Amino acid sequence: MKVRAICFDLDNTLWDVWPVIMRAEQKMYDFLAQRYPRVVASMTIEMMRSAREQTAAAHPQMRHDFTFLRKQTLREHAREFGYAEAMVEEAFDAFIQARNEVELYADVLPSLEKLRERYRLFTASNGNADLGRIGIAHFFERTIAARHVGALKPDPAIFHKVIEGTDLQAHEVVYVGDDPQLDVEGARGAGMQAIWIDRQGGEWPPQIVPAAHTVRSLTELEELL
Repeated sequence: MKVRAICFDLDNTLWDVWPVIMRAEQKMYDFLAQRYPRVVASMTIEMMRSAREQTAAAHPQMRHDFTFLRKQTLREHAREFGYAEAMVEEAFDAFIQARNEVELYADVLPSLEKLRERYRLFTASNGNADLGRIGIAHFFERTIAARHVGALKPDPAIFHKVIEGTDLQAHEVVYVGDDPQLDVEGARGAGMQAIWIDRQGGEWPPQIVPAAHTVRSLTELEELL
């Protein structure tokens, strides 16, 4: 089929996300220790992660919005330890600044430069990365996050939102992502073509129909397309 556009996942597709999240949570924790010490006197980072999971369980209708979940958890900490609402935004700002200090995989910038000459480029992610802060927003015609749609991948809604209002048909779009269920199965369910980017040499889940194509980098994606 003709390919007119490529839509990318972000975390673990364009950069390694887990070191970023760990560093961002540490930055937020250090900020709280300096400005709001009663919080860290009673809570470790692990306890704060657990609290965020509890927030997600308590607000299932907001599970698509990671920003809300972090801020709501901070709001509950502020109330618990007797701090003003201002703590929420200040602490989240410390987190989100570090969350957007990512190290792109080496192949990303060269490949995006080449791919945008031939294809319309989009992104769709469950996360809350800010491509403007990261410095790559100019490559993409549209950037969709789950919180914009009210649904998480693999829900077809997030994939359909990518091309809403364009002249693109779903089958003309290739979705590239690292997660077999969320990305490959999700995109296929929305009518898009899907390519698995397997940077770490992972194993494909046996319960999911294999991806039609697998690449190890965006350089390989260029060659495949």
